[in-house]
Amino acid sequence: MSEIQGPEPGPEFIAQRAVLDAGLEKMGIRTGPDQRDQLLAFLALLQRWNRAYNLTAIVEPGEMVARHLLDSLSLLPYLSGGRFLDAGTGPGLPGVPLAIVCPDRAFVLLDSNGKKVRFLRQVRRELGLVNIEPVQGRLENCSVDHPPDAVLARALAPLERLVHWSQRWLDLGVPLLAMKGDLSQSELQAVPEPYNVRVNELKIPGLSARRCLATVEKR
Repeated sequence: MSEIQGPEPGPEFIAQRAVLDAGLEKMGIRTGPDQRDQLLAFLALLQRWNRAYNLTAIVEPGEMVARHLLDSLSLLPYLSGGRFLDAGTGPGLPGVPLAIVCPDRAFVLLDSNGKKVRFLRQVRRELGLVNIEPVQGRLENCSVDHPPDAVLARALAPLERLVHWSQRWLDLGVPLLAMKGDLSQSELQAVPEPYNVRVNELKIPGLSARRCLATVEKR
């Protein structure tokens, strides 16, 4: 039996669980019931802290499942390796949902905002997520012991700026996986040589707006 207790099964929890179960099935993502409880426990903790710390503007329960959990998990098919740097993670997106469903992978959760890092430390304690490491700092100044297998960024900054901030990783062969909304041609064309951008459409149940993944690698 899991040591992590999910939210009390009230109406809100039951509704969120239904949205989560249906979304994961549509996305072909297999998880155990304990992992789904952890995902919803993460949302419950986020909602509780959000009342005082304003960690997210998304507060409607069903929308939180789609825009926080399912959106983050849409990155799963594109992950290769065992250690990732989640830059500008905010309240832990996409790193925390990915860490929950990938307990054998490690995620450094990087953010410059101290209150968000404190929240992530509480997430690690309450959910028992030993595979996340919250770190306060900025991508352009971040120093880790070993290069990650990929740098993750979710709606953080224009691609040109992200490439500049993560250049030292890109030059070592570490790809940048940038989750974006509507990606314009001008933003793509602004990425300098010698970096190549590959774009994949992301389909997230419950979201009608365009979502895509821009993978940047050095040629």
